[in-house]
Amino acid sequence: MTLQDEDLTALTDRPAGRGALAAFAYQQIRERLIHSHYRGGERLVLRPLAASLKLSPTPVREALLRLVSEQALELDERNTARVPAISRAIFVEIHALRADIEERLARNVAEHIKPEQIAVLEECHNAFIRAYEAEDSHGTAVANAAFHSAVADFSTLTLTAGFMHGLWTRIGPIYAAANGLPDISPADPNHPHLKLLEAFRLHDATKAAEAMRRDFAQAQSWLEPLLPS
Repeated sequence: MTLQDEDLTALTDRPAGRGALAAFAYQQIRERLIHSHYRGGERLVLRPLAASLKLSPTPVREALLRLVSEQALELDERNTARVPAISRAIFVEIHALRADIEERLARNVAEHIKPEQIAVLEECHNAFIRAYEAEDSHGTAVANAAFHSAVADFSTLTLTAGFMHGLWTRIGPIYAAANGLPDISPADPNHPHLKLLEAFRLHDATKAAEAMRRDFAQAQSWLEPLLPS
């Protein structure tokens, strides 16, 4: 099953009840932000968005306001939800927070990760390679986000993982706007993801943190020059 198939499956498993539908809409929009479906400055117009989720406007409006309260979205002068535009300064702030949080998560995961979880990460990275080699910039962003999300999901630090997913709602649109491929191919044997997988197989927390740190340094050198000052 591809990542896109999973999105479609989620839409067919909608819960019943207003509160549950609002929670469902929130999760779907949040996942779209994380996986680079929206760019900075993009307006999320209520009725077309609700139609795409196959929901009525009311629960979608509640979901959008919840995301506004979390600063994942903002309201424009017409009270329409909009993805915040990211300046270079904001990116550097968010990137530094993510680096600290994801290093902590990597250390934690290295201590207890299971072979079947490593297999999931390998498949995420293989999807990253396939998208990169197909010169699919959106596909690379989705696969990269899936890899990092899976690392967080395998952590026992559930509160820290929640913070990480929240930050990814701001990072996903940056990757969407980059409209290009990372400088380093994910198939390169020295790619940080592959070094992270190697550290996980060895249950080496220090090497895992080092690999994650390298991944952030490379991402910053690629993305930061693309952002407005």
